[in-house]
Amino acid sequence: MASSSSSSSSSSASDGMVMLLPVLLFAVVLVDSSQGYVFFAGGRDGWVLNPSESYGHWAERNRFQVNDSIVFRYEKGEDSVLVVAKKDFDSCNLSHPNRRFADGDSRFEFERSGWFFFVSGAPGRCEAGQKLVVVVMAVRRPRWPPVSAPPSLSPTPVLPPAASPPSETSDPATPPASAPSPSPKASARPPAFPPIPTGETSVPVLSPAPGPSESAATAGAGDHSGKWMLRIATLVVGIMIFI
Repeated sequence: MASSSSSSSSSSASDGMVMLLPVLLFAVVLVDSSQGYVFFAGGRDGWVLNPSESYGHWAERNRFQVNDSIVFRYEKGEDSVLVVAKKDFDSCNLSHPNRRFADGDSRFEFERSGWFFFVSGAPGRCEAGQKLVVVVMAVRRPRWPPVSAPPSLSPTPVLPPAASPPSETSDPATPPASAPSPSPKASARPPAFPPIPTGETSVPVLSPAPGPSESAATAGAGDHSGKWMLRIATLVVGIMIFI
């Protein structure tokens, strides 16, 4: 029972260390970045008149950033370090330095990015080449990936308003359309008789239509004669058969 409890406690402790490891690494990186690096001017030779490696070459192979520091080591009382402007650096003017160090172990911190110019404060050494230019790089912040913009929606086409019909009074110069004149009505019935020519006195006489009694009598007589003819023909045919 005791062994199981001890093993569980050791496993939980190891898990806790694993979880704290990234936090510790991140804290170390933050402290290191805030403190920066320390560079020694001229390498192992220090701040001297004729170093084994030129100051220009030494500065080119190093990368300086904000919060880094540079240390100048030299013989106290015999030399010094002056921070000057560019025009004074080019002309080796030592009368108006921005800062001056003479303690033999001088440290200068780069609090900003840009160009920094250092010369020796001993007479004649700047002209002999004991001067240094340091370029401090700008602070590089982490770049987050760009956020993609939402797809743009195509605008809904706006239709022009429908044209309203012209008002009757909109154009006073346009005369109103006249209504069509009614056409004369044609006579409902043709004349019963043709017109009488001028100069003629004779009136046409129409023959009277046969009456109904006469037509019926004529039709009845025809039917009667037809029946007699059919009988006579039947009789003749029968006599001829017997003969």
